[in-house]
Amino acid sequence: MTSSVKVALIQMTSSSEVDDNLAKAEKLIESAAAQGAQFIVLPESFALMEKYNGQKLEHVERDGQGKVQDWMSSLAKKLKLVLVGGTIAVESEIENKPYARCYVYQEDGSLLAHYDKIHLFDVSVKEGESYSESSNTLAGSEPVTFNWQGITFGCSVCYDLRFPELYRYYQTHNVDVILAPSAFTLATGKVHWKLLLQARAVENLAFVVAPNQTGTHDNQRKTFGHSMVIDPWGEVIDELQEDEGISIATLNINKIDMIKEKFPVHLHRKLMS
Repeated sequence: MTSSVKVALIQMTSSSEVDDNLAKAEKLIESAAAQGAQFIVLPESFALMEKYNGQKLEHVERDGQGKVQDWMSSLAKKLKLVLVGGTIAVESEIENKPYARCYVYQEDGSLLAHYDKIHLFDVSVKEGESYSESSNTLAGSEPVTFNWQGITFGCSVCYDLRFPELYRYYQTHNVDVILAPSAFTLATGKVHWKLLLQARAVENLAFVVAPNQTGTHDNQRKTFGHSMVIDPWGEVIDELQEDEGISIATLNINKIDMIKEKFPVHLHRKLMS
């Protein structure tokens, strides 16, 4: 098992133009790779931020084939790194209800894992700002873990952060790093983003890696930014502000065992589901 990994978070203001988003993301990924990043995570909806409800249905890909999947695979292989692709719309068994799927490609360009977002964003954020993700998205049903170089990762996306039972599952499966690519809104991000990330890290004694969308998108939706990496003690290792860009941090995986040895809260649980 490797004792550390250099991760990069990509923060974007994605638009409704897929080619423009991929070109922008590729430049940021290449810059992160040039700085030594081994494991790069894109935000939710990195390839398409809908300008109008249902636009993503025009860009649904089949599992295993499609422009965005091919782009992720080839870039991971070209740069010899792991690339986590936020979410894209991938065909499900129900017409016009694709999964919001997070793909993970490894250094040879092959698929390492994929996760379908479980909790869908059906909320009213404030007066005049509401969302109904389930109207054109099918929820996933299975937590997903994967192993890379002896490190265990657990997958989640954005709204999942509000449901701690998902992360308790990951804690019981000895996950070292929680991935949480997001498009967290400005209104909710101001009050809950950092709080939720720190809670998920502390209660499960894991690193949390959370790239976010940022700024005002061409659909006028506003996202919070502040992509960040949290360590198992709840400390912020690195944080971006509101601009697009890259956050790079080295995760010392041995820190998890050091904390567990001194503060073995994971052994003290009394109430199990």
